[in-house]
Amino acid sequence: MALSALALTACGGGSTAAGPDAAASGGTGETVQVGYFPLVHTATAVNAGETGIFEDHGLDVELVPTQGGAAAIPALVSGNVDLTYANYTSALLALEKGLPIRFVAGNDVGRHDHGIFVAKGSDIKTVADLKGKTFAVNNLQNIGTVAINALLEEAGLTPADVKLVEMPYPDMQAALERGAVDAIWQVEPFQASAKAAGLVKIGDLFTGPVADMPVAGWITTEQFAKENPEAIEAFQASITESATQLQDNRDRLVELVPTYTKVGADVVKQAEMPQFDGELDTASLQKTADLMKKYGITGADLDVASALAK
Repeated sequence: MALSALALTACGGGSTAAGPDAAASGGTGETVQVGYFPLVHTATAVNAGETGIFEDHGLDVELVPTQGGAAAIPALVSGNVDLTYANYTSALLALEKGLPIRFVAGNDVGRHDHGIFVAKGSDIKTVADLKGKTFAVNNLQNIGTVAINALLEEAGLTPADVKLVEMPYPDMQAALERGAVDAIWQVEPFQASAKAAGLVKIGDLFTGPVADMPVAGWITTEQFAKENPEAIEAFQASITESATQLQDNRDRLVELVPTYTKVGADVVKQAEMPQFDGELDTASLQKTADLMKKYGITGADLDVASALAK
């Protein structure tokens, strides 16, 4: 999901909370550098910086804009940041490769802000109608692939019944409109654009067997977690508090998101609200890891509990 915001690069004149001078005067003695991809969902970290939540928990935080998806993980492992926001599929793939990834906190779970869209007048009305069709995902090794495969099985189909096509989110709407694909996965703010263009949402991607699936959260390295247990605990508490503040608080998101992304207030007003959750749901994350193996995205059993930051 972090790749979803290819159009949401950081603005040069964004929020001071997201800049290099944004560190709060916490009590840890050293600045904790936190990588975040500028999109609606990472408002949890920006809000925590702006409202003093990090400082209240004794953290001196510098928010560092990063590239989304798998690109965030090399920045973490190389030491450019101490913690970072990342989609769970990329993090689990990195864990399988032996990288010292540790899960710190949750952030967002799949809800109504992820939709399955078809063209107006399409004969595709349900997931079962996707048999023999093409479906666009932003990455063949991402959470969208896991989710759509699970929905296909629930509908009595197999993953082989649908051809998945890899395509950047910003290109999907036009591809659907010209008939290059039969259905697409859209996440906000692209979902709002698809609705405005008259495309038809036949359902949510994260429903049924993958309802409330965790999409992305905050990770660190094994070394940082071992050396900074108090900072990890304070960060977990900060993100949870910020997520609670932002949940269903559209007014705050309308105010905040345009300060650190290129997403305008008018789009935030129309977009489906994210489902924020700062708690790390180990059981759901393990289910994600198991489904990734089932669908061939990973090749080994992964024990999520052993990769928690403690």
